[in-house]
Amino acid sequence: MKKSAGYQPISVFEDRLDEFFQVVQWAFVGEWLLEDRQDYVDALPVERARGVEVVDPARGDVGEIAAVHASFGTEMTTPGGRRVPTAGLSWLAVHPAHRRRGLMTAMMHDHFQRCRERGEAVSALYAMEAAIYSRFGYGMGSQTVKAEVPRGAAMWTVDGADQLTVRLERASFEAHDELVSRLQARLTRPGTIINPVGSGRNARFTDPVGNRKGMEKWRLAIVEDRGEPVAYAFFRRRAQSSVGIHDGVCQVREFGALTPAASQRLWQTLTDFDLVETTYTENLATDDPLLHQLKDARGARSKVVDNLWVRLLDVPMALQSREYFHDCDVTIGLTDKHVPDNAGAWRIVVRNGDATVTRAEDAAPDLTMDIRHLSTAYLGGTSIESLAAAGLVREHTAGQARELAVAMMSPVAPLANWDF
Repeated sequence: MKKSAGYQPISVFEDRLDEFFQVVQWAFVGEWLLEDRQDYVDALPVERARGVEVVDPARGDVGEIAAVHASFGTEMTTPGGRRVPTAGLSWLAVHPAHRRRGLMTAMMHDHFQRCRERGEAVSALYAMEAAIYSRFGYGMGSQTVKAEVPRGAAMWTVDGADQLTVRLERASFEAHDELVSRLQARLTRPGTIINPVGSGRNARFTDPVGNRKGMEKWRLAIVEDRGEPVAYAFFRRRAQSSVGIHDGVCQVREFGALTPAASQRLWQTLTDFDLVETTYTENLATDDPLLHQLKDARGARSKVVDNLWVRLLDVPMALQSREYFHDCDVTIGLTDKHVPDNAGAWRIVVRNGDATVTRAEDAAPDLTMDIRHLSTAYLGGTSIESLAAAGLVREHTAGQARELAVAMMSPVAPLANWDF
């Protein structure tokens, strides 16, 4: 008998959203303010909200929602600026009274099946606990730099930055959604999540009081080149002082810039507010322009952590939805416990940047790996050869790990700048 026996998957409609949010509050350890309810509703893709419901009284109260998840229907930018249909998995939670009953596995299988039925080749998520998702085939697709930048940090001059203008406004879905969406859609960094469709589109603008911790509501910095927006950033500040010294802080959340000059003008603004001593950000790529533009990179105290976790759901579709940077002809043997259609031998032939991926059941694989490792390398931030050096990918034909690694590596580091 399955561990998840006594439960059934359901869609969670609007009349049961309070039950959905109760499970999330229990799982993520927090008490939400009643006044914040609409913000959470606005941030949830309601038409894709799912749950697991008790049907056996031996498991709890019949009809009780024991676990929930939802996903954003979107696209993700891949190496070379191409895109792949993607499900942004979020709101994943199991009520603590129903843990160790296989509900996470049941929800993952439900998610994978529905994604494949919709033609979404990739699932991506931010991990609260990273070890959980590796079990289901997710790999760390990108890393991010968390940095603390002191006020007025000196930067190497970038031509044209001084000619750009800046607008600072209160962030508003009605006033700024189209502006942010258009800029986001022009970013070419692998891992960029394009604005989702349907409900939940305004998730980036929601601003629950319970999350502010004394800070102001979200503001928006907009850099313009002769009236044309070329960069944006969500930020908020908190004034504070000790012994007469003003040492307030500025928090930067999502941001994007189209040019080096726009990036510099944006950060010159975000790191030079009156009464603010330090600007914090969590969404810098490991090769972000700011890290190169700072004269004293060590002065921006930083650490590298995981960013986006990626899971391939349709191997040929996903691999053919990105650009490659070296020709190769490699056969991989793939294991996939949770999506059996992905398992087996695949031949990857790359010519002039494009891949053709076909079944190769009669061929001996050059490399063998789990879907987790192929997913880790998908956005080009981790090389197949480094995974082979770690003993996670097995090389059966000498040199083929490097062949595939060079083909799949990205010229720029991947990053998802929007935390969904």
